[in-house]
Amino acid sequence: MAFLVSSLFLILVFMMGTIIGSPDAPFPQGDEIMHIRSVRESLQIGSVLIPSLSGLPNPYKPPLLFWMGMASDQIFGMSYVSERLVSICFGTGSLLLLYRLVMEMGRSRSEAVLTSLLFGFSFLSLKFFGLLMMEGPMVFFLLIYFYCFYLYQKTKKLSYLFSGSFLSGIGYLLKGPILHVYLILFLFSYFYVKLIRFRKGKLSFQWKHIFQEKWIVYSFALTAIIPLFWILFLYFYVPSGKDLLRFFFITENMGKFYSANQPGLRIWLGWVLYTVPFTIPLLQLVWNSITQKIQTKHQTYVQTVLVFFLLVTSLHLLPNRKDPYYVTPFISFIFLLPAMKGISWQSVLMTKANQISLLLVYFLLVILSMFVRLPYLFGISLLFTVLVASSFCFFQKRDHQWKGILFSQLSLLPIVIFFLLRPMSDPDLRIQTKEIQQESICVVAENPWTAMDAQNKLQNAKIQFSLPLTIDENCRNTQYLINYTKGKVPNEFTPIKSWFHWTQHLDLDFPTVVTSLLKMDSKKFQTEITLWKREETK
Repeated sequence: MAFLVSSLFLILVFMMGTIIGSPDAPFPQGDEIMHIRSVRESLQIGSVLIPSLSGLPNPYKPPLLFWMGMASDQIFGMSYVSERLVSICFGTGSLLLLYRLVMEMGRSRSEAVLTSLLFGFSFLSLKFFGLLMMEGPMVFFLLIYFYCFYLYQKTKKLSYLFSGSFLSGIGYLLKGPILHVYLILFLFSYFYVKLIRFRKGKLSFQWKHIFQEKWIVYSFALTAIIPLFWILFLYFYVPSGKDLLRFFFITENMGKFYSANQPGLRIWLGWVLYTVPFTIPLLQLVWNSITQKIQTKHQTYVQTVLVFFLLVTSLHLLPNRKDPYYVTPFISFIFLLPAMKGISWQSVLMTKANQISLLLVYFLLVILSMFVRLPYLFGISLLFTVLVASSFCFFQKRDHQWKGILFSQLSLLPIVIFFLLRPMSDPDLRIQTKEIQQESICVVAENPWTAMDAQNKLQNAKIQFSLPLTIDENCRNTQYLINYTKGKVPNEFTPIKSWFHWTQHLDLDFPTVVTSLLKMDSKKFQTEITLWKREETK
């Protein structure tokens, strides 16, 4: 078992090292383009204290992530690896916190290692701990507060409570006051569990707990120290500080309540998506925690976490913008439920529902590999299909069954990354334009983030953005043009190269999709990108 765990941790380290070095991450998030652009531009123009974007102070997010990205670039050199190393460090810290929490809860070292390992192989970790995004650090800051909160409850040492409150307050510099809202909801959930009692059909309130744990309430004021200093600094010492604060609190945050409404199902989808490949057993675990009335040593924490899940989900159902990744800071608490309930990961993962669903997923990968003609994916998916089927049909010893299921479950996302997504990824823009990376290039696209992405990948090029209707005006001084649209290019440009990208936001009906798959016609799902050169004038 020790050899298996060591091997899996080495695989995890190798995967993250591979992921952070690629400009086109296997699980991209559009906001990262803006974050990397802000880091590099701020260094180039010397706007370190107040990060900039497109020549202006960046009003969208506080500066902590950008500061750390700039520091990493200064130390290790400007690259995707340097910038994403920030999230890797926070991810490593989160795994260590999970390990320490499980150990503090009295579980064995193997259970603590498994908790960290499984969380490390979750979709959340493999995506956000490999991108320059706020979500990975947010996981860390929530965990550091809960870790210190738990140690305070265990030892009654106020130093844990004070340090946890102060450190978590630094998280304001990531995404603003939303982290404080999460902490308030966590404390509300805790006191709700401690205060309210239903006995013999009567509702009663145990108000004494408020007074007994008053330091929890008092110490929360420490979370406001860093935010207060930053807000006052912007307000009094930065010329554009008042405008930055106004935009951030009103336009950026309050604007989420006025933008186009999105279906609330997206938030619930986040709980399902970012717990992959452990979604089925974890959902079973949550359901059993709700329906079963088994008292355990940490039952208060189990109930607190369940109430907390309900509150934060309800919170994110309120704004009109409901992106699934909004729930990512709380996924780590689901992985703590087995330790809180005193059950082993073996019992969590060895349910029939989990084994059957895992077998079905690998079987679907086999079918998919035949459609998209990926022989390596076909071979390894077929191998794991046989392994999973054998684990609960032929293996007699439960320990062998458990190792087969564990290894198959942890291998699912690595297989998808290296044998499905990598072979089908878009062509590398750096390779397609390797002869013109020192030139001036006009990027024609519907979204300015496409030009930011091109500038991030082609560091030495001078990138100019243009909408399809403004090419004549915006591209008149550039030597080359990359057209990401179907718009007409001026006659003075000559096409010299083209390639295809997978199209986002496809609007295809089901019969068209099926027909395209059967005919192996991938162009139905792709957009042609063209490279043009300005003709020499005589």
